[in-house]
Amino acid sequence: MWWLALACGTDPEPGADSVTDSVAGDESAPPEESTPTGESTADSPGDSDPDTPPAEPPAGALVWDGVTVVDADGAAPDRAVIVVGERIWDVRAAGGPWPAEVEVMEADGRWIVPGLMDAHVHLAHSGATVWTGDPLDANLRASLYHGVTAVYDVGGPVALFELRDAVAGGTLLGPEVRATGPFLTTVLSHPCERWPDPDLCVFVEPDDAAAAVDALAAAGADGVKLALADAAFTPWPTPRLDLDAVSAITGGTLPVFAHVDADEDVIDAVARGVRHLAHPPFAGPAGPEAVSAAVSADAIHTTVGAFAAVGALLDGTLDLEDPDLVLGPGVLDNWAWVRAHPEVLEDGWAEASAEWAATARANLVTLRAAGATLLPGSDAGYYFQPHGLGLHRELAALVELGWTPEEALVDATWTSRRVLGLEGGRVRAGEPADLLLLTADPVLDVAALQAIETVILRGVPWARGDLISVDLQAAGDPCLEDADCSADEACDGVDHRCVPACAPTWDLYGSCDEDSWCMPRDGVDAAVGACHEETSCDLYAQDCTPAEYGQACVPLDHDTTTCWIAGPRTAGETCSWDDEDRACAPGLFCSWIDGTCYTLCDPDAPDVCPGRERCVEQEAAVGVPWFGLCL
Repeated sequence: MWWLALACGTDPEPGADSVTDSVAGDESAPPEESTPTGESTADSPGDSDPDTPPAEPPAGALVWDGVTVVDADGAAPDRAVIVVGERIWDVRAAGGPWPAEVEVMEADGRWIVPGLMDAHVHLAHSGATVWTGDPLDANLRASLYHGVTAVYDVGGPVALFELRDAVAGGTLLGPEVRATGPFLTTVLSHPCERWPDPDLCVFVEPDDAAAAVDALAAAGADGVKLALADAAFTPWPTPRLDLDAVSAITGGTLPVFAHVDADEDVIDAVARGVRHLAHPPFAGPAGPEAVSAAVSADAIHTTVGAFAAVGALLDGTLDLEDPDLVLGPGVLDNWAWVRAHPEVLEDGWAEASAEWAATARANLVTLRAAGATLLPGSDAGYYFQPHGLGLHRELAALVELGWTPEEALVDATWTSRRVLGLEGGRVRAGEPADLLLLTADPVLDVAALQAIETVILRGVPWARGDLISVDLQAAGDPCLEDADCSADEACDGVDHRCVPACAPTWDLYGSCDEDSWCMPRDGVDAAVGACHEETSCDLYAQDCTPAEYGQACVPLDHDTTTCWIAGPRTAGETCSWDDEDRACAPGLFCSWIDGTCYTLCDPDAPDVCPGRERCVEQEAAVGVPWFGLCL
């Protein structure tokens, strides 16, 4: 469910004949220059032949004149970058002359670089330890504000496929998105160790794994995420995904990204066809066999910042007063509260995270020296890891480990896009015009990548500060706020769909259809209600699955039920709806009146209550039957 603690994400892995092979050319150097249709090349005639004047930019072109261009080809001072529509039309010597019909931005003393790509994010998650409200709008803004113009979401709801399409179609302003959808995993394993969240996990076995991949492909997934193991993330033993299921997943049509912990995970994943590893091994020093396997893979996501995030929160390295923190509703308060109450963290987790961070850093150095392809990924949305800013923290960590600032830039632009199958990542004619105008030199200092003056997104320049307040959504689905929907609709902040509005919130009388209930539109406490769909269950059969999670089927309104948190409390004991240790056992109902567990019973089969108790029908309203309780 949306309010539960967030699970750590993993990275996708393209298959050898899918993402990586979709990019032609020598992977060790930038490909040859492309040519925009009907226009000059990046090496314009004026540069290559002094006797031939360069072609004039067409009317409406935008020109950034006098910049230093920095990309995978190196640094080139005194250049003019010309943009027409959504693409770079030309890059040539600065100074013009320029026709009157073009708009010229004098940019002397500025640098232009490609927009950044974060290879590992979770857009639907905020980094808070509990659900504090819909974070998607803030996460999109944070990405753009920090110059992240492309992201790969490697573990989230299928609703992100529609969001990706809206961005591509121009009805939603955001970074270019690729998404895997939910994890393919096994029961009681990562990232659903505690809760079988259908938006985050699809449970597979060897005989149905291939069908799960096909279903995700049909839904529009760009890749598949599997969780091979999570031994490091819980203080109790957890199951491991069957390796035959891994083989079935990698045998499908989609590139596969694998969450791995230890050497054996890396070795087994690569042996079964996995080509992308979501993290470096972090459960111990990488041995020679694991290093060899990792080097043979297409890429490894770095994610060292995510391992270090809990320590950064607790020791103050993460500055909660940083004006560049762009967070979803309630997240800052949650982080401040956790900092003040570290005892709420899983016992030993902070210490374990520090060990994982140190081990991952050491293993990254080993893997880089061995020739592995390493893609900067922040794991934004994981606990205490902000979107946008998290990638800059990741790049700073890589520079501390030996990358030059320019190498970090190239890996977060051209290398990531090339390996993950996205176009662009260089400042050349014909490339997408996703660019950053900087006020400091990124060759000298990786922190210069945060000195953003302008974000050029698909050819449109945005003053950085404007991205905090601009209306991101044109209209319709996927929605970000109620204003995106019609007058009688509300934006469901969980699925980001325009659905019938309802009032009052927590409407027990059932103003929504039989498959929905009236929840706050943000899932917390919004005054406006949205009819949110739930997977129904049988109150009396208590048929919630998988059975290993021991969930309880509970009523939401008079005709809608859902599987909810269950606990140890028995009939007659006091109870709570939001505390696992004080929740009622399956088959019981925690009374909203006196906070006591009562046995559920079917009013049509009244002789089911113990002793002298009888099955008393409860009503949502006069004459509206609901359920029975043994009283």
